[in-house]
Amino acid sequence: MNRLLSAASTAVFAGSLFLAAYAPNANSAESGGANTPIKIGAAVSDTGKFAIEGLSTKRGYEMWADEVNARGGIDVGGTKRKVQIIYYDDQSEPETAIKLIQRLVSQDKVDFLFGPYSSGLTIATSAIAAKYKKIMFAGAAAANSVFNHKNKYVFSPLSLTSSYTTSGLEALKAKGVKTIAVMHSDDAPMTDIKNATVKQAEAMGMKVLSVQTVPADATDITGAMRQIQEKHPDAFVEAGTTLMGMLATRTMRNIGWAPTYVLMIQAPTEVTFVKELGAATAQGIMAPTQWVPTDNLKDKYFGTARDYFNAYVKKYGSNPSYLPAGASAAGLSLQLAIEKAGSTDTEKVRQALLDMKVNTFYGPISYSGPNDPSGLMGANVHRKMLTIQLDAKGNQIVVAPLDIAEAPIQPLKPWNAR
Repeated sequence: MNRLLSAASTAVFAGSLFLAAYAPNANSAESGGANTPIKIGAAVSDTGKFAIEGLSTKRGYEMWADEVNARGGIDVGGTKRKVQIIYYDDQSEPETAIKLIQRLVSQDKVDFLFGPYSSGLTIATSAIAAKYKKIMFAGAAAANSVFNHKNKYVFSPLSLTSSYTTSGLEALKAKGVKTIAVMHSDDAPMTDIKNATVKQAEAMGMKVLSVQTVPADATDITGAMRQIQEKHPDAFVEAGTTLMGMLATRTMRNIGWAPTYVLMIQAPTEVTFVKELGAATAQGIMAPTQWVPTDNLKDKYFGTARDYFNAYVKKYGSNPSYLPAGASAAGLSLQLAIEKAGSTDTEKVRQALLDMKVNTFYGPISYSGPNDPSGLMGANVHRKMLTIQLDAKGNQIVVAPLDIAEAPIQPLKPWNAR
C-alpha cells in the first residue's frame, strides 16, 4: 500500500472515532438568509513539500471568492449570499489534513469543502467528506484513484492524470522518439502518471528503458538520474512536484546530462521554476498543462481565460499556472450548482453537479456520474491536456496536441551552449 495512503487511513480511523459524536446536520446552512455567508472550508499547504503548489491553489480559491462576492454573492433561490472561506495549513501531511477537515466540519461547521493540493491528500481527506456527506471539490487533484472509490461527494474540473502525458508523447513520437525513461516520486498521483505514461508509450511503440522511483521529499536524486543517464533515452519524463522538477533539472545540469527531450509533469508550469533556475536553464523543458490563457475559453463570470490571467497578474503580481485556474473553476462549479439547485442542500447541489454541462474560462466542465463508462465518479473525464515547452524567455509555448500547437517541439540545448 502507498505509504501516504496507509498513514492517512490510520488517521481517518482515529479521527473518525474522536469526532463521530459531533457530526453536524449536512443541510444546516439551508436556513441561512442574506446575511449568512456560505461557509467553505479548505485545508491547503502553506508549508511543507507542497507549499508552492498550495499557494497557487489557495490563490485560485481566493480569485473565485473575490469575484463572486464582488457581485454580491451566490444567488440562492433569489437571495444573494456571500461566501466565506476558512483556511488552515495542512503542512503537506495527510494526518494534519485529515484533522483539519474534521475541524472544519465539526467545529467550524462549513457547508462545503475545497480540497488540498495533491491527490494523495485529497484521497485521505475525502473519506471525511463522505462520512459527513459534505461535497468536496478537488480543486488541485487529478489522479484517477481520487474518483474510483465511488465517493459520491468528491468532484474535480481537472483532466485526469491518466491523460497528462498523452499529447506530449504523441508529439514526441512524431519527432522520432523511440526510447524514454521515467523517474517519479512515490506518492499516489505521480505513480498513477508513471503507470499511464509507461502504458501509453509502449502502446505507441516506444521502448521504456528505465523507471526510477524516488521519495517525494528526496533532496538528492543523483543515483537515480545517473542510472537513467546510462541508458541514453531519447526522452526523459519526470513526475513530481515543482521542487522535484527543480531538483531534477539541477541534477541534470550537475552531471552534464542533457537528454534530447525532457517532459516534466508539474514544475515548468509554475513561475517559480523559471524564477529560481533562470530562463536559460529552464529553456526547452516541456510539461503538460490543464489550462492556457486564450480568448477561446470564456464565461460570463470571469470573462475569457485571458481576462482571468490578467486579473490574476493584477492581484498577485505574477503569472498564474494552471493550478489557480483549476481551483477557481472548482469554485465556479459550486456556484453554478448552487444557483441551479436554488439551494445549499447537499443532495440538491450534488445532483446539479451531475447534471452540469457548461463552458467556462477554464474549458468545458461536466462531471461523470455513477453509470459513466469510465467507472469514475465526479471526474471531468472528457477534458484533454495540453503540452507546453519553455522558450528562451521562459514563456510557455503550446507544442501539443499537434493540431493546435503554436510551435514545433525543440530539442534541449547542451548545458554548455546556454
